[in-house]
Amino acid sequence: MWIDEGRCRLCLVSSRTSDLIKLNEVNVLPQALRIIAKMLEEEKNTRDEIFVETFNGIKRLINNEDPYESLKRDLNKLGQELSIELRKVLEENQWNLELAMKFSASANIIDTSVLGYEPKELREAIWDQPVKFGEVALPSKDTTIYFILDNSGEAYVDLLFIEALKKSKYDVKTVIREKSYEIDVTPKEFKADIITPSNYSPVKYIRDGFIIAKGIANLEAYISLENSPPALLLFRTKCDVLSMKFRVRKNTPIIAEGYYAKKLLSTKSFNKPS
Repeated sequence: MWIDEGRCRLCLVSSRTSDLIKLNEVNVLPQALRIIAKMLEEEKNTRDEIFVETFNGIKRLINNEDPYESLKRDLNKLGQELSIELRKVLEENQWNLELAMKFSASANIIDTSVLGYEPKELREAIWDQPVKFGEVALPSKDTTIYFILDNSGEAYVDLLFIEALKKSKYDVKTVIREKSYEIDVTPKEFKADIITPSNYSPVKYIRDGFIIAKGIANLEAYISLENSPPALLLFRTKCDVLSMKFRVRKNTPIIAEGYYAKKLLSTKSFNKPS
């Protein structure tokens, strides 16, 4: 289940305690640690589900359905401002898909609580050059692309990639979670074509077409599924585990073909999707 037994468990504990510190709710730390310990002992869920369920535990303890609502507003304002500048760059480059994809991958810079992660400023990070893994290619234009959005702020950069895809005659559907998870976008901030139930990764609900998924949580959900559609996964190596697995420096933007990511990160065997 875990990509790295020790480091991933430690990241879970660090992430949720960090949430409480940032939210000024350390008074519920003992109860939160009991929730985390219980889930680690049971191991009934996949790695991405454990992160979601422990975050849900935090929400219940502090009686707040969307703890990062204020931060998300600030991030969305920043993302909107940056997207105006990047739109001009894309217009000057005839909405080049390669450039739009690069911006989307590099924008995955913000995170609330990855162990050991030190983010760069978004305006600087957007110009980083992603590293590709596997057969990175878009599907045929008669295939529906399900674009799974991730963090607030960067989602406005992702919308530019989506616009570039549509200008190139691709059929693209935007997908988001119904309920809050960390700083991911929800229907309160974003209109999407598809809203998946609860706050589990939307990857778990897509069974056809082609997936473009942003962020580590969606990456981890994808590699846990046995019969998932082909995909491109856009994220940054925000932790030591991913940087070691992909053999890149920490915080490198990555564009990985889904099957390649499964082979590299999962302990299971998978057949390559057709």
